[in-house]
Amino acid sequence: MKHFWFFDLDGTLADTDGDIRLSWKAALADMGVECPGFDRDFVAGPPIEDMAKALMPDLYTPEFGAELRRRFGEHYDSDGFPRTREYPGVMAAVRRLKTDGARVFIVTNKRYAGATAMAAKFKWMDVFERLYAGDMHAGDPAVGRLPKPRLLALAMRELGAEPADCVMVGDTANDFRAARENSVESVAVAWGYGTASELAEADRIAATPEDIR
Repeated sequence: MKHFWFFDLDGTLADTDGDIRLSWKAALADMGVECPGFDRDFVAGPPIEDMAKALMPDLYTPEFGAELRRRFGEHYDSDGFPRTREYPGVMAAVRRLKTDGARVFIVTNKRYAGATAMAAKFKWMDVFERLYAGDMHAGDPAVGRLPKPRLLALAMRELGAEPADCVMVGDTANDFRAARENSVESVAVAWGYGTASELAEADRIAATPEDIR
C-alpha cells in the first residue's frame, strides 16, 4: 500500500454544492452582477477565478475575480455550512487507510478559511494530518495562490513524499491533472461532481468508498 494519500474536499469528502451555490449567488448580488446561466453551468470544486471565467468570460478581469473571491468568503466562511453533507462511508475509508499505516491529507482549491472551518465542524482533522488549500500562502509573495498541481507539489515536497508512494483521490479533472503533473497515481470517486469524461482521466475509479484502497 502507498503511504501518502491526498484527498480533494468538494465532491470527494462532502457534498458542498448547496452552500457554495448560495454564497456565490449572494456574492454576485453584492456586486450587482447577473449570471443567467448560473444554475445550469455552475460546478462546485474549481477555483473561484476559473469558474468565474467560464461563467462570465465577457465580464471577467483579475480585479473581478479578486472581488468575487472576497465577497464569496464573507458569506461562505461564516455560514456554518448547513447544507453540506459528508458522503456516507468516505471517512470510514480514510480511517481504514490510516489504520493500515497510511498518512492522509486534504488538498483542496477551497479557501483556507472555509476549508478549515468545515474541517473543524466535521472533525476531519482528528483523522487527517494536515489540510493544504490553494490560498494558504496567498499573503507570501514568494509563494502566492497555488493551483492544485503546484499545491500538491508543495505538500509532497514538505512531506518528503516520493511520487511512487503517493495517491491523489478526487472527483474532477483538476484533481487528476494535478496528480498526472506530479507523476502520482489518481483515484476518481464516482459520487462527486465530475463527468464521465473527467473520471476517465484518472488511473482508476472508486465506485464506492470501499474501493478506496
